[in-house]
Amino acid sequence: MKSSEPSASHTGLAFLLVFLLLVSGIVMTGVFYYRHLEQQFRAKVEQQVSAIAELKVSELVQWRNERLGDANAFYDNPAFSILVRRFFQKPEDTEARRLLQRWMSRIQTNLNYRQVVLTDTQGVLRLSAPEASPMAVPYLVKDAAAFLDSGKLTFLDLHRDTGDAPPHMAVMIPVFDDQAGRRSLGVVALLIDPETYFYPFIKRWPLPSLTGETLLVRRESNEVIFLNELRFQNNAALNLRVPLDRATMPAVQAVLGREGVMEGEDYRGVPVVAALRTIPDSPWSLVARMDIAEVYAPLRAQLWRVVVVIGALIFGAGACVVLAWRHQRIRFYRERAAAAEKLQESESKLIETQKMAQLGHWSWDVKTGAVEWSEEVYNIFQLDPEKFTPHINSILELSPWPEDHTRDKELIQKAMTSHKKGAYDQRFLRPDGSIGYYHSTFQGKYDGDGQLVSIVGTVMDITARKRVEEALQQTAVELQEKNAELERFLYTASHDLKSPVVTVRTFLGYMEQDMAAGDAGRIEKDMRFIRAATDKMARLLDELLKISRIGRVVSLPVRVTFRNLVDEVLGAVAGYVAERGVTVKVGEHDVALYGDRLRLAEVWQNLVENACKFMGNQKEPRIEIGVEARGVETVFFVRDNGMGIDPRYHAKIFNLFEKLDPKAEGTGLGLALVKRIVELHQGRIWVESTGQGQGTSFYFTLPRAIHNPEKGRKT
Repeated sequence: MKSSEPSASHTGLAFLLVFLLLVSGIVMTGVFYYRHLEQQFRAKVEQQVSAIAELKVSELVQWRNERLGDANAFYDNPAFSILVRRFFQKPEDTEARRLLQRWMSRIQTNLNYRQVVLTDTQGVLRLSAPEASPMAVPYLVKDAAAFLDSGKLTFLDLHRDTGDAPPHMAVMIPVFDDQAGRRSLGVVALLIDPETYFYPFIKRWPLPSLTGETLLVRRESNEVIFLNELRFQNNAALNLRVPLDRATMPAVQAVLGREGVMEGEDYRGVPVVAALRTIPDSPWSLVARMDIAEVYAPLRAQLWRVVVVIGALIFGAGACVVLAWRHQRIRFYRERAAAAEKLQESESKLIETQKMAQLGHWSWDVKTGAVEWSEEVYNIFQLDPEKFTPHINSILELSPWPEDHTRDKELIQKAMTSHKKGAYDQRFLRPDGSIGYYHSTFQGKYDGDGQLVSIVGTVMDITARKRVEEALQQTAVELQEKNAELERFLYTASHDLKSPVVTVRTFLGYMEQDMAAGDAGRIEKDMRFIRAATDKMARLLDELLKISRIGRVVSLPVRVTFRNLVDEVLGAVAGYVAERGVTVKVGEHDVALYGDRLRLAEVWQNLVENACKFMGNQKEPRIEIGVEARGVETVFFVRDNGMGIDPRYHAKIFNLFEKLDPKAEGTGLGLALVKRIVELHQGRIWVESTGQGQGTSFYFTLPRAIHNPEKGRKT
């Protein structure tokens, strides 16, 4: 019995050690999981506030540009300058006053300005919309000469006329008399009430949040001044100022030129996460911020769940170990063989726990290169223990990337030198050829002389996490591309739509003068210009609507053959082709397509019409339509013997509103429409032409649409 007691004590210590190992493994796994979750959550929050800041910046830039665009209705406008000169020279000229008043009232009413005022060179108000009594405008009296000397449009920043006056902004437009050598006549001021749109836009937070807020600030001397009303402080606009020495405040860092994401204290002294941006072409800086308490509230809830799960696992592991130990203790005096059986049962539970956590362990003998793996490591690498012998060389072959080996060796060497634990992420090839990822932690073992004997560590399968990270990265790239495409689309559309708007606006001004003069001939001419401009705008809007509907409004995909689709298109454009005397030849090969039949037909219809339109003076105009195989790709083509395209313009012809011949019919959106439809079917399109008079060939692929290539038929 005396000899049995030490054995029983050793058995109890062994079970205690197993329990401690289980606890360590569970705690390490939980800590690792929570830290990883915290990193992901922080990255997501930073991405969110950064995206909101970028959105606000882009909208602010657009807003400023729109205000300057409104000012172009007055700037360097001869018709307006003539009326101003008439009115200033002869204030009793009621006709000039009426025309000026109508002009200014339309701008003020249609574009939502608080007031549009006209002053003389001394800053004295001479006319306003809505109408007001003549008076001296304080800031115009002070700055009118400076505005006129600059000769440019000036954006007057947020300010107060008096200490208790509401904040406002203005766009200052100098008016010159071109017939008198650009003599200064006065200043037009477009007064902006920030409460109408500007402040509500800045205040609006696009996502549900209790503390999310956007701040607009600028630097004045050694202070930061807040320009908008704040969520948690009343009457802050142009009143709240903080010194630049408060370096932990995001607003201070923003006006000092810092951009990016930071943590700091806001104007309440509350810790926040903030994204800092500078507004281009303005003295403004923008801060998009959220309270850290709100940001991490969901994470704290997740922490409690992790703690509960870890506690349950530890309790379960402890209960299992205690039960096993008690059972072993009872059986110890009866049969020693039962001890081995119970130990095996405990080891089995440990293995199951490792499987649940997808966590394995390994040991590497540095001298021999031999490696011992737990069963879960084989599962992670998807290897058969009967066929694979772990050795340092065979393990390196699982990751055939030399650059990874070099990095891992440097990391391990650094850890061994410091005698501290190390960790690294590694990719590997599975037997089926797919790529997996694991995270390994390791620790060196040393002899009495401090020489490295072996290295032990753990392996955790992180393939699923890597896949999620790659998917998130791809989503971010696609979102960035979509945003860039949207910016290009909006810029191009606004640019081309502005031309007919300016034409209408200009000739409306001329019409007012001609109607006043009773000149019926010129009025008819003005109407023709206005009608032509509105027709052009209608065509542009129709084409833009078609492009916007692609990918958003689709028909159910159907199966159709290439020949049937081309025959349908040629029937639709038969009159257009016959009018130009073009001969169309369709190739004999045929393939089956699967997609939006209406959109696919638009591809060939636009290309055929484009070829007819630019056929030039060919005596025998000809178009060839067909399909051919190029390696593993099926390539469709539309060729003509027309005017050809200079290679310098090949990259531009698919852009919105791009017309190489400004006098040509159409809106310049046909090829852009074709390119959008082809890309929607995951294809690509390109043009080949050697130059003038050499004809043009359009090629495109439709990998998403091709369903089952079939043998062609002759026609």
